[in-house]
Amino acid sequence: GNNQDDDNHGPRLQFEHVGSVQDVKFRVSWNDTLLAAWDTAYEKLGEDKRPGDRLQTDDGVDMMPFLGESMRQLFDDKHTKSHKFQIVGPTGGAQS
Repeated sequence: GNNQDDDNHGPRLQFEHVGSVQDVKFRVSWNDTLLAAWDTAYEKLGEDKRPGDRLQTDDGVDMMPFLGESMRQLFDDKHTKSHKFQIVGPTGGAQS
């Protein structure tokens, strides 16, 4: 955004861990990669990254190809408009 506060502090993100139905919100720097933010989300959730875990937006867009991109790249390139992400397990996050 054009607002200074936004530029200095970077975006506030929300990560939902679909398996455990928890979510966390925190602010990341514009220079942080999506992977770094994802790792932080696991720490804050107290969850371990499991083989087969995937990251997607809350509207189902796969974010795995973009994990190495910085937040600035991610939002500038319009890969996502969402600030809400979901961590889904190998089962596809099917709700029982």
